[in-house]
Amino acid sequence: MFQRDCGATTGFSTQISVLESGDPLSGGGNTFRADDDHGAARIGAWGGSWAEMNWLSTDQLLIRYAANSRLFEQDTDVSGVEIIYEVVGD
Repeated sequence: MFQRDCGATTGFSTQISVLESGDPLSGGGNTFRADDDHGAARIGAWGGSWAEMNWLSTDQLLIRYAANSRLFEQDTDVSGVEIIYEVVGD
C-alpha cells in the first residue's frame, strides 16, 4: 500500500499493488486506487483516503476502505490472489 500525490490541484490517492516478492513497483497500484473525493471520505495518516489490508491466506487479501471514497480501480483477482473488499463507515 502506498500513496501518490499528483500535484497541487489534486489530493493524495491511496493505492495497493499485489506483486511477486522482489518485483519492483511500477506505475500506479494494480489492485486498488482511491481518493477521498474532495473530503467526502475519511483520511488516513498519509493524507489519502483511509484503507487497510490483511492477508486472510496465501491467496486471499482483504482490503477495507473508507465509505465515500472515489474508486478508480478495484480488482477482485490479481495474479491468482482473490481480493475481498469491505467498506468501512457511513
